[in-house]
Amino acid sequence: MYDVFRLEPTYGSEKGFFIMKKIYSFIFLFAMGISLNAQKILFIGDSITDGKWGYECDGTRNTNDMNHIFGHGYMYLIAAKYMAVYPDSAMQFYNRGISGNTVKDLAERWDSDVLSVNPDVLSVLIGINDVLNDNPSVDTVAFEKTYRDILTKSRTQNPNLVILLGEPFCENGFRIDSEGVIRKKCEALSRAVQRIAKDYDASFIPCQAFFDKLCKESGNTSYWIWDGVHPTPAGHYKMSVLWEQHLPTKK
Repeated sequence: MYDVFRLEPTYGSEKGFFIMKKIYSFIFLFAMGISLNAQKILFIGDSITDGKWGYECDGTRNTNDMNHIFGHGYMYLIAAKYMAVYPDSAMQFYNRGISGNTVKDLAERWDSDVLSVNPDVLSVLIGINDVLNDNPSVDTVAFEKTYRDILTKSRTQNPNLVILLGEPFCENGFRIDSEGVIRKKCEALSRAVQRIAKDYDASFIPCQAFFDKLCKESGNTSYWIWDGVHPTPAGHYKMSVLWEQHLPTKK
């Protein structure tokens, strides 16, 4: 049999292995909601998604350098896995994260960075900079309205668009106040993202609860989130697994 996660045959001929690989690849992609014709998967957000994808020394982005095209975060890990496991699917991945972005920044570049691609799968993770950059309070009403506006644009363009919305999150760290003010703001935006996910038939990725559990069980928050905001390599790997677990299945 062929184990889709081991990428190696457990018995049989090499020819049989490749036949089974194609069959299992098709079954897995179909079950997870990605058809072989749904080839464009786009991730957008802030520095957590960015990972300095395509970054050049002069600050420009190189979209042709396949060694750095996806950055070095969870998005890279997801793209690397799917492209390696399913080379015949011709899926195309796009990283459109930009460090420091807020939901307002996403709105300003939505047409050029998202609608121009017209993805089949759209993954959004935004909110922490809205929290960090908007003191002493966060306008959750404006945040939610802007978020809905950009998703409406994409859903109008592609009614069959698969949407995944990552929950904004933070943990204790030198960028997060010890009084818990930023955490409360983050939770307010989390509730907004949950409402949006429900209304847009999107998959909500519970990043906060996920990292809370990891940090509590390990007793070492900085092992997963090194500064209270940004995941470590281990944290990014865990995020990639969480993302895949919440990829919508076929209805």
